[in-house]
Amino acid sequence: MTKNVTLRINETLLHKARHQAIGEKKSFSRWLTELISKTVGEKDNYQKARERAMKRLKKGFHLGGRSYRREDLYDRPIFH
Repeated sequence: MTKNVTLRINETLLHKARHQAIGEKKSFSRWLTELISKTVGEKDNYQKARERAMKRLKKGFHLGGRSYRREDLYDRPIFH
């Protein structure tokens, strides 16, 4: 379902936007709808990617090698 929307926009900006739509061989309405869809889609994709990355970070990564105990790492001989 589509809805009509009323916008208040600066006349100069409207003129430039209409020319851009014409340059892409689209109606202004179609051009604006695609621009909004793209912007919303990018935001959704970013949020999904962020959630996946945060999930991976919380799980952690195995980097190979062996595990060390804190005592092993900080057990240093004392030289006199």
